[in-house]
Amino acid sequence: MSGIVLKNLKKIYPGGVEAVKDFSLEIRDREFIVLVGPSGCGKSTVLRMIAGLEEITDGELYIDGNLVNHIAPKDRDLAMVFQNYALYPHMTIYKNLAFALSLRKLSSKEIDAKVRETAKMLDIDHLLDRKPKALSGGQRQRVALGRAMVREPKAFLLDEPLSNLDAKLRATTRTEIAKIHKKLGTTFIYVTHDQTEAMTMADRIVVMKDGQIQQIGEPKEIYDSPNNLFVAGFIGTPQMNFLEAMIEKDVDYYALIDDKRFVLSNERFGDILNEYRGKNVVLGIRSEDIFIAQGSNSLKTTVEVCENMGSEVYMYMDHKGQKITARLNAESACSEGSLNISFNKDKIHIFDKDSGISIRNLGLAFK
Repeated sequence: MSGIVLKNLKKIYPGGVEAVKDFSLEIRDREFIVLVGPSGCGKSTVLRMIAGLEEITDGELYIDGNLVNHIAPKDRDLAMVFQNYALYPHMTIYKNLAFALSLRKLSSKEIDAKVRETAKMLDIDHLLDRKPKALSGGQRQRVALGRAMVREPKAFLLDEPLSNLDAKLRATTRTEIAKIHKKLGTTFIYVTHDQTEAMTMADRIVVMKDGQIQQIGEPKEIYDSPNNLFVAGFIGTPQMNFLEAMIEKDVDYYALIDDKRFVLSNERFGDILNEYRGKNVVLGIRSEDIFIAQGSNSLKTTVEVCENMGSEVYMYMDHKGQKITARLNAESACSEGSLNISFNKDKIHIFDKDSGISIRNLGLAFK
């Protein structure tokens, strides 16, 4: 398989509601790609257009180099896994797995071999005689995956497959899906609103908002270099902290918060800082890049809540109405009251206050 290519896809519903806007993406063969974003951002609509369950208003969709805009879903050779499992309640697990194969007129021997091989891979071979109502949520999800797997499709389309599972089961099933992807060596296109799923499973992440792509990249790239305030705030737990600041220069460029100076890395930002000298910006810093500091050039905050997580401490602070969350090591004294903090200068992000775009990314674009 050569891949799936989406060129300028649009989806406009009756009444002029534009759910997907100018969506372009090239999905490589065997890639695990995750579409992530808040509810209503258009990610499931994109998946359904790929599957053929939603008509494409405008743009082009290619599978294996062939234009498939008007090809019926059954002829696209894609398998979709839904969040509600969509199992036949009156059939045994064996018959649920065998159903699609029987429609293809395979022999009983071929069907039996494929069903049992798939069931063994998913560790549900001992459940074949049961019906879906007798299974747990995690087992039903594995059956839903198995029903897609026996068909040996060109790609798997997974729409919020873990949303009905509890937190512990989500974590184990997430690992299972990642292992299945490696075993099968098939393209997976996965939709979720959960950024943890996106970060842990994806080869590449597509972050969406309001029907548009905000950023495409590998998980670490998106975490370390978010394109804009939305991506910075959406990816990462806890979310990135944002503080009002101004860019100034003495010997070095620095971000000024109140009268406190936080030196910026010239290597990180380059000449773009000169464009923002004397301007108000948004400083972003992740919780793990904050440390307790002493001295006159540290930021005074008020610790409102402490959470001791065992391996680390979360401190929720306030600085003149601006909320800050810090993740500190387990040995950090955890108590409410006044606390001075500073930031790792090599991890500071600066965003244009009007557009919300990362000025570092703007600087890289100008090079």
